[in-house]
Amino acid sequence: MAYQILRTNGSTLTTIQDGTINTTSTSLQLPGRNKAGYGQALNQNFVRIVENFASENPPPNPIKGQLWYDTGAGTLNVCPYDGLTSKTSWNTLASTAGGGGGVTIGSLNVTGDAAVNGNLTVDGDIVSDTLTTRLIDVSDTITTVTINATSGTINGLNTQTITTGSAATPGTMTGTWAVVGPTTGNVMTLTGNLRFAASTYGVRSDNYMYANGASFTPTGTYSDSNVSAYLTDTNVSGFKGNIAPTKVTTSYLGAPGSGGTVQGIWTLSANARFEATYADLAERFEADAEYDPGTVVELGGEKEVTAVIDDLSDTVFGVVSNTAAYLMNSQKGYTDKTHPPIAIGGRVQVKIKGQVKKGDRLVSAGNGYARAATKEELTAFNTIGRSLGDKLDDTDGTIEAIVMLK
Repeated sequence: MAYQILRTNGSTLTTIQDGTINTTSTSLQLPGRNKAGYGQALNQNFVRIVENFASENPPPNPIKGQLWYDTGAGTLNVCPYDGLTSKTSWNTLASTAGGGGGVTIGSLNVTGDAAVNGNLTVDGDIVSDTLTTRLIDVSDTITTVTINATSGTINGLNTQTITTGSAATPGTMTGTWAVVGPTTGNVMTLTGNLRFAASTYGVRSDNYMYANGASFTPTGTYSDSNVSAYLTDTNVSGFKGNIAPTKVTTSYLGAPGSGGTVQGIWTLSANARFEATYADLAERFEADAEYDPGTVVELGGEKEVTAVIDDLSDTVFGVVSNTAAYLMNSQKGYTDKTHPPIAIGGRVQVKIKGQVKKGDRLVSAGNGYARAATKEELTAFNTIGRSLGDKLDDTDGTIEAIVMLK
């Protein structure tokens, strides 16, 4: 008569028929009633249980909670569910090194105090509020809120706070240390003073340093070899001596095009000059409407300037520009919509009707446009400028021209 084998929780594991040995339900040989030679199977089972199925690979047909000693890795493992065949999925408990000299723990949760009288080597993370020991040799990471190391060595430390007991208790850092932080924001914040033991020591920076305190007043002559090539803090004042940066920018406030302010009266020395990317000289004038760059304007309208109305107008004044090399009357609050820059000299794009050849003199065509003029049409008052390129079609477009104030 067949009988059932029950688990510890009372559920049925398997049913064994008379005169048979079951080898598929577990890693053991389970004999049924009236099976001849069942003693060998029982003894074999005892041996496997005693040695915890010692082998480099897990035993066949394991059941949940079964132990297996991995002879290759030297670890004791627990099967988390029935029939697990992947050795890497077993839960590792511990292993003993040769001679029983040490123990490796896969996962350890300590709710009380851990006292270490020898060396502690950690390949993973130690997470704790306080860790006090004679020697900590960390091969990976220590992650904690506060760690107090009363003596010994800490290698590869990654923590938020290193303290010697209290804010008033000083400590000593010896050797060479590198402070690595985020690419933006604070890298290291000092709540006290930074003091150097001797006058031969100081602060060295491969980028730049600034402080919002007393004025920086160096004396002597400085070059890029000992002063950064970029002075980017608008609060730096009181310079003495000769400081000659090769570039002044406000890009740290935003984009390089955010601009800045030059105050005071500046003079160019002999053989010095200002250079600009663009070519026209412009001044802001109040317009009676919003005009596109290249629009030909004249004095008049409800405001100061308006788009030229007539063909061959002798009241033309200039051209709306968005590429001024030098912009005058650029007061705070003025915008291109209300006070567009009007090119009164230099190169600028001009809105054109009809065909134009390089060198043609330009006159107004009405409605804010210019056109090429014949010799008979030209006067000293209606000429806007001269074309610097060719436009060989009859559609409306733009062309680069050199203009002059009329």
